[in-house]
Amino acid sequence: MTPQSTMLFSPALISSTVQAQLPEGYLMRPLEFADYSKGYYDCLAGLTVVGEISEEAFQETFEKMKRCDGVYHVVVIEDLVQARIVATGTLVVEQKFLRGCAKAGHIEDIVVHDSQRGKKFGIRLIDQLKHIGTEVGCYKLLLTCSEGNEPFYEKSGFQRKDLHMAQYLNKPTSASSSQQQQQQPQTVQLESLPVQQQQQPSQAGQEPLATSATSTTCVVPVSTDLGSTAVTSQLLEISNAITTVNYADSTDNHTVSSNNSSPVPSSQSRNGHGVPLAALRASMESIYVN
Repeated sequence: MTPQSTMLFSPALISSTVQAQLPEGYLMRPLEFADYSKGYYDCLAGLTVVGEISEEAFQETFEKMKRCDGVYHVVVIEDLVQARIVATGTLVVEQKFLRGCAKAGHIEDIVVHDSQRGKKFGIRLIDQLKHIGTEVGCYKLLLTCSEGNEPFYEKSGFQRKDLHMAQYLNKPTSASSSQQQQQQPQTVQLESLPVQQQQQPSQAGQEPLATSATSTTCVVPVSTDLGSTAVTSQLLEISNAITTVNYADSTDNHTVSSNNSSPVPSSQSRNGHGVPLAALRASMESIYVN
C-alpha cells in the first residue's frame, strides 16, 4: 500500500461503498506524488489547457496543497493494469464566518479520459466528493458546469441556483506597461465640450490633442511644483485661443483656425500640439519664468 505521507489527504475519506461500484481493476484514491508519471496531466488535458508542467512544479504545488490541511481533496481513479490515471475530480473546502463558521464545498475539475467513457466514472467521482463533503462537515456543495452537462449533475442531486459569473485576471507579461506609465508626464486636461475623437500623437513623447465639434481640449505637460489654480488659469488661455484643428496628414501639415484669423502656415503660428505660439509663449512665460 502507498504510504499515507505521499497522499494529498487521508485515504480514510475514500468511501468503500463507492469503491465497490467501480469495475474490477480500478482503484479510487487520493492524488499521490507518483501520479505525475501515471498520466495525471494527460487526463486533465481532456478538460482544459494544462500547459507545460515540470515534475518539480507538480511536486511543489502538491506540497502547497497538502500543507493546507483539510482544504484540497483531489480524487483519482487509477487503472491498475495500465498504472494510469483515467479520471479525477476535486473538492475544495471553503471555511466561512457565516452560518456559525460553516464550511462550503466547491467541486472542481471533473474529467474522465476519453478511453474510459461509459463506465460511470463521472458519477462515481461525484458520489465520492459528496461523501468527503459530508465527512468534513460541509453544509452545501457548489459546482459550475455548462448547460449541456446540467442533466448529468441533476441526476446526482444538484439543482440550478443563482447565476455564476467569472472574471479572468491576466498578469502583465512584462514590465513595459508599468514603465511606460511611469515615463508619461503629469498632465492637466481642459475640456469645454464632450470629446468626440482622440487624435494620436505623431511622435513619441507628444501628448494627444482631443477635439470636439467647436472647441479643442489640450493636454500639455505641467510642472508638479505649480499650484493647481495658477496652472488651470494659464492653460485656460491656451484652450480658449483655439476653435478648430484640422489634420491634413500625419506630417507637419496641420492648420489652425483661431477666432479672428484665417489659417496660416503651421511653422509660423503653432507648436506641435496645434497651440498658437503667441498664446503659448505668453502663458508659459507667466508660469515658468515668474
